[in-house]
Amino acid sequence: MELLNAARTAILRRGLHATRVRDVADEAGVATGTVTYYFRELDELFDLVFAEAVERFCAVRERDAASRSEPREQLAAILRSGLPTGPDDELCCLLYEFSPRARQRPTDARLRRELYGRQVDLYVQVLRAGTDAGRFLLRRPAEEVAANLVALEDAYGYHVIAQTFMTRQQAEHHLFGYASLAVADPSLVP
Repeated sequence: MELLNAARTAILRRGLHATRVRDVADEAGVATGTVTYYFRELDELFDLVFAEAVERFCAVRERDAASRSEPREQLAAILRSGLPTGPDDELCCLLYEFSPRARQRPTDARLRRELYGRQVDLYVQVLRAGTDAGRFLLRRPAEEVAANLVALEDAYGYHVIAQTFMTRQQAEHHLFGYASLAVADPSLVP
């Protein structure tokens, strides 16, 4: 666990591509040999960091939805939890660090698919529950709305993290705006 935390910190400080065994060892306060004893390849440790980040991110969103009983409240909760809190959101920064590697590494691609699939599934469950309760009138199929919401979170979240042109507040406003149109519930806009 100590090496996992050290790797996470090193990645956040230096970026994934610049993080080396020495960086992880320094963060953990151990010799480089300790790191290589447990992880022959640094990518093995990186795989654990990414898997842990995916699990934490999805678990938070699933708990947010489960802690509310009304579909509209569930939808609002997962819309909020899908965006970074700001440019220094540790968990989202980690997820964005690993995303580009999905093209080259099967493990990263599998974890990225899992992350995407769990988020889409969560939205679909909430959208269907809202439709069944007569709360939502979906303008498009639930799977399509869910996929669009996740894509918007990913795109807006990147801009929040990179501090390019969108703040967290703007991203949330846009995301809620799309969701309110997609489910025909104007009261969803904050």
